[in-house]
Amino acid sequence: MLIGLASGVAQLGGIPTRTAQRFLTAVFLACLLYFVVRLWQLAFVVKIRQLKADLLEATKALALQRAGHQHYLDAIQRMSDREKPLFSETLEVLVTVGDDDESDRIVEKRMTTPEPLVTHRTMRPIVPTDTDRLVRLDEISFKALRPVAGTITALPLEQTRLLRLWLIFDPAMTSPTEWQVEYRPRGLWRPLRERGWDQLVWDDRLPAAGGTPSAFTRFVVTFSFPDSDQPPSVKERQGHGRISEPQRDPRGRWEVVWRDEEPAGRRYVWDLTQAFGS
Repeated sequence: MLIGLASGVAQLGGIPTRTAQRFLTAVFLACLLYFVVRLWQLAFVVKIRQLKADLLEATKALALQRAGHQHYLDAIQRMSDREKPLFSETLEVLVTVGDDDESDRIVEKRMTTPEPLVTHRTMRPIVPTDTDRLVRLDEISFKALRPVAGTITALPLEQTRLLRLWLIFDPAMTSPTEWQVEYRPRGLWRPLRERGWDQLVWDDRLPAAGGTPSAFTRFVVTFSFPDSDQPPSVKERQGHGRISEPQRDPRGRWEVVWRDEEPAGRRYVWDLTQAFGS
């Protein structure tokens, strides 16, 4: 339409032929450029619509994948809770109250006797519970060690304030086996350092006790406190077990040992106190 209009104007106005040709060429190029830009815009709109559709499909697929993944995790957790423990073991826990958040540390040493074998199990590391922030496995520098030939793979079953792990033993335990886990729950004992008192809770009651309320045959916890003028205090709230008097170790730190030689599936609550300098 523009080319026809420009041609008619050129004829009526007596514009020279060469000038009219140049004018018509310019109008044609402008129309061609407009057509190309318009076509590119339409293609861009179609591409955006396609990308939105692909993103929606990918989001749906990811949601289904996560739902399936969580379904498997829930099934593993339920199976572990309902399964009768096929082992007995002794447990020694070293609880280190650090001088700062970074030096809080937990070491759990176990001697497991399979009945008849152990391929996997679950556990809950001790982590801070004074916030609603999710605790992730990599945040606590978790390590599982098996001195004799074999490996331990740790997988998170749930990521909440109470982190739960699925431990897989390869090869399976078929004889008494010594192994340990260690981790750094940063800030675990911050309340103790700030206010001078705190508590630690350990639930030894099995979810599905098939006649035996506890898999432990011996349970020992060693509390290690920073150096201070006054000795710390540790008391089990229900009077379970026996507690030693505070003593200094070779590094000058205070140490209190609590032990229960006959665990019976109890919920232990230890009250800790220590006076820190200002």
